[in-house]
Amino acid sequence: MTLVMLVDDVPSLGVIRGAVAERSPAGFAPLTDEGLEFTGRIESALAASPAVLALYPSWRPDAAGRLLRFARASLGTRRLAIVPLDLPPLALSLVADQLAFLAPYVEPGTLATVAPRLAGLMVAGARVNSVTRLEHVRTGFGDHLASYLPGSEFLVTAAPHQAVHRVAGDAAPPAGYAPSPPVVVLAAEHGGDGAWVRDRLGPALGAVSVAAVGDQPLGAEYWRAKRYVEFVAFSGDSGVLQSVVRAAECEPCPWCGTPVGSPVCPFCAMVQPVRTPPPAAAPPAPGEAGPGPGRAPASPRADASASAPPARLVTAPP
Repeated sequence: MTLVMLVDDVPSLGVIRGAVAERSPAGFAPLTDEGLEFTGRIESALAASPAVLALYPSWRPDAAGRLLRFARASLGTRRLAIVPLDLPPLALSLVADQLAFLAPYVEPGTLATVAPRLAGLMVAGARVNSVTRLEHVRTGFGDHLASYLPGSEFLVTAAPHQAVHRVAGDAAPPAGYAPSPPVVVLAAEHGGDGAWVRDRLGPALGAVSVAAVGDQPLGAEYWRAKRYVEFVAFSGDSGVLQSVVRAAECEPCPWCGTPVGSPVCPFCAMVQPVRTPPPAAAPPAPGEAGPGPGRAPASPRADASASAPPARLVTAPP
């Protein structure tokens, strides 16, 4: 199966049942001993797996991107998919382990294609005391000014959409998108109000479980605030992940041949041609029999293998 690797200091949350993406640090140059050892690890993984899917935070592109591009070039391989993701650390860690959960059942190109789409299935953000230094989520001039007012607090979301809202005291967060039930919320406190996540955010999202996890090492670099509580809410039903896999339309890359569905092939970095979607199927003519009791419907397109992943996604019941 495809080996899923997260390159940077983003530890696992340990909440996905039986699946953990491999982690690797990224704070070294490719030609150092650590860098050559990293390339050797990729080579060993490719010898044992059909492909390696390497994720890294797009807002820290230099170290991880340089390591991965060097490894792909020096090994001369087209089986290393490099996928940068614009997600805060808690959500990034979750997506990596979700992909590791799917890896035994999904082809490498499809797995790389759905990686950035998983952000649309979750709510990721933080409650912060200031947005004056926030760089990775768009903020308005008024939000910057409000940060200087005593007692200011903000709800910042990075997925599924970027947004900044002022919040007061223990008021409930603004209503918006919620993942499919059962909703699980994970929160990491960094001097922020963890009780607000438990008592306000969780109920607003219809969560059946709100759990505390360890603070991510890169959290302070992403949120750039003295006090914050970072959170991610997602569905505990693995069928939600399967639906994203089934919806992924992949075509062979003209350059490396790997079926992918992203604008740029993550395996060879070549821009994909714009493909014209096939015409919609014509409705049956009058009197023509459609699917019925004695006629099986057409089989839906499936990119995953016949063996489906287990229904429960989290390691413990809510």
